[in-house]
Parts: sequence; C-alpha cells; structure tokens
Amino acid sequence: MTLVSKAWKALEELLKACNMIWEGRVEAPYKLKPYVILRAYTEKMVGDPVFRATVPNTLRYITTRRAGTQILARLRRRSY
Repeated sequence: MTLVSKAWKALEELLKACNMIWEGRVEAPYKLKPYVILRAYTEKMVGDPVFRATVPNTLRYITTRRAGTQILARLRRRSY
C-alpha cells in the first residue's frame, strides 16, 4: 500500500467522522472504532522500523508498578 493510498484512507475516515458529528449522529470528541485503531497500529508496526523498535520498550514501561498506578488513576478520574 502506498503512502498516498494510506493518506486517502485516513482522510476518508476523518471525513466520515466529521459528517457524523455534523449530522448529530455522534458527539464530539469522536472515538474511533477499536478495529480502526488496531488496524492502524498493526500497519504501523509492520511498516515502520522505528515504531516497531519502540513497542518492546512501551510494553516494558506499561508493566512497571509506577505506570500501572498512573493508568489506574487516569481510568478512575471522574473529570478532565
């Protein structure tokens, strides 16, 4: 898949979200569907060596006690 076709797919997804917000079918901020996010991360991981190198470091960070505490605090927060 070329960079141009990836950009077009991203723009189409953005336009679809904007139209749904404009028509009042969803509220902003709009959350992407989990399969869209998973597909984007998978494509990024397969195609980008820099991103692929940071994945193990991210997983190592998430498993630390401090990161776990921070994640739980953000999930339990009632307002932003």
